[in-house]
Amino acid sequence: MDFAIDMTAWGAVILVVGALVIGVLSQFIGDVRTPFQWVIVAIAALVGGAFASEFITGWRTFEPVWEGLALLPALVGGLVVGVIADVITRFATGGSYTGAAA
Repeated sequence: MDFAIDMTAWGAVILVVGALVIGVLSQFIGDVRTPFQWVIVAIAALVGGAFASEFITGWRTFEPVWEGLALLPALVGGLVVGVIADVITRFATGGSYTGAAA
């Protein structure tokens, strides 16, 4: 198995920026009860994106790849893990997606 990370520093910057965007966008959807939920979602999206881009070797062949970062798998992995983290933290803190108190 290949566990090498081929991503350069610029690829990592794009991954972090994408994770921050996912995290910040989740803060503006619905009724959020904690002011730092976006941090949890951003960290989860970062881990999901890095895992999907670098460690699922079958997905490395999907184009486009920029600076060693497989963009589409990183986006999908970041969104999936970020949404899961958002749903868990949102309902654990009593928030909702409708904007009204749950």
